[in-house]
Amino acid sequence: MANPVGTLLHHSEPIDPTLWAWLSAKINHVLGLSPGVMVMILGAVIVSFPVVVMVLVWRRRNALDND
Repeated sequence: MANPVGTLLHHSEPIDPTLWAWLSAKINHVLGLSPGVMVMILGAVIVSFPVVVMVLVWRRRNALDND
């Protein structure tokens, strides 16, 4: 049986708008970066992580093949 109170206590947005506004303001205040710069930095981190993992695997494979 579904909890009838659970749907009343939740809002339709995926994240609480008040919380998101507060978090966004705090992040901007602490880092002092514009949203565009943050997107670029996070995008670079997301792209570089798999590349770094592939390089480490390649180096380890080469080290094991040389032994």
